[in-house]
Amino acid sequence: MGLGAAAALARVAGRAAVTTTSPRWLSGVLVGIVALVWLWLQAPHMALLPGDEPLYLLDAQRLLHGDRLYRDIFLAHPPARVWQAAAVLALGAPLAWAKIWAPLATLTTATVLFQVLRRRASPIDGSHAVFLFLLANVVLLNGALFVGVEQALCVAMLASALALSSRWLLAGVCLALATQWALHVGILALPMLVWAHRDGGLRRFVSGLALGLLPLVAELLWFGQPMVDQVFGYHLRKVTHMAAQKVPDRLWPFVSWQAPLLFLAALGTWRGPSTARRLGLSGFAALGVLLLWPRLQPYYFLLPMPWLAMAAAYGWNEPVRPIRWIARAAWLVVALSAVQHAVASREEAQMAQAEMTQLAAQVHTLAAGRPIWGDGALVPLLSLRTGLPVAMDDTDLNAQRFLSGMTPPVSHLTRVLAQKPLIVVVPHHGIDAVPELHEALLRDCDIVGHFAAPAANFAGVLLRPR
Repeated sequence: MGLGAAAALARVAGRAAVTTTSPRWLSGVLVGIVALVWLWLQAPHMALLPGDEPLYLLDAQRLLHGDRLYRDIFLAHPPARVWQAAAVLALGAPLAWAKIWAPLATLTTATVLFQVLRRRASPIDGSHAVFLFLLANVVLLNGALFVGVEQALCVAMLASALALSSRWLLAGVCLALATQWALHVGILALPMLVWAHRDGGLRRFVSGLALGLLPLVAELLWFGQPMVDQVFGYHLRKVTHMAAQKVPDRLWPFVSWQAPLLFLAALGTWRGPSTARRLGLSGFAALGVLLLWPRLQPYYFLLPMPWLAMAAAYGWNEPVRPIRWIARAAWLVVALSAVQHAVASREEAQMAQAEMTQLAAQVHTLAAGRPIWGDGALVPLLSLRTGLPVAMDDTDLNAQRFLSGMTPPVSHLTRVLAQKPLIVVVPHHGIDAVPELHEALLRDCDIVGHFAAPAANFAGVLLRPR
């Protein structure tokens, strides 16, 4: 498909953008085409690749083998995503298929966007919202990642649709249920509380929130203190014991790619109807609160995107012609660049698959049946690919476990080394960024191999304890 497909997609979006008198069925067809292209771009990312996703699949595999969440398995999040993955694996599906929930969630969010604006404005406005959402760089890069935010966002978007229909009790239930995937979806509750207050539905909305939080309360009672420590205490430790993420490092890439969309959203907020003002102000407010987040990650920027995309769809029809055409042209240029970027990312993911297959074979040979341990972005993936266990059952090897003081690094590493695992280290990344672990590994281990995976952006050494 390649760059020609990217240009064709831009032409499709452009034609949809200027054809305000299109038949209603055409809007649905164009939305379907964009959704299929988006899925095509995401397809290679559905393999087992480095990152946080493999640890949730490994957790699910261990859960099916009888291990207990929060007691035998360290899990820093509510359990929904692990249960979902386990449900897919229980059917005998390939491991990577358990990630299917993520793209389905993002496409469901796009469908809800379309339906909301189709009813409140027009089908073409609904299709504009879908284009603006799915072709945003942050959605192209993160919308299919199985990290929880994309599913929490989907449920929150359903809550938004219910709120816009004044079904406040169900909206509250739905939004609270989104915490099963990502607690920071609570950012979106703040603007919606204002909606409910202005519409006279605050009591029903708060009652719905309370009902929707009952599953989380039940889980905390069932799993007990280990879940409290890992889901709440761990994140509190990260905030209080570690330096906050530098917001400009995360904000500038987001703004540089989304600037035309943000401008269109501002136009829609300023010149559009009351619904546009509500959505736009809420989206910008959520973005502002997000910038206060102490450990900001790129995929967190998904949270305000549906509201901003809907406000931008209203801004697309700005009545002042020069402003309208400049904004539209700017968005089309950025969207084309984002799609080209996604095509390149697709090709890199295909190459990364081959690199990870080669690395897994190397690790399997050198480990000789013994456990593995090391970099958190690679070890869960390598365990899934090789079938080798992780030393100390450390599914989650995020360096923050050690840097935050949640897990004492020196005593823990002593127990790890006693199991004589093969250790995967990426210099200055993951566990190697923990000074105590770095020094101990240099002192107590020998290098037995090197690896390089340029497409996956990883290179490092394989160590064996003396």
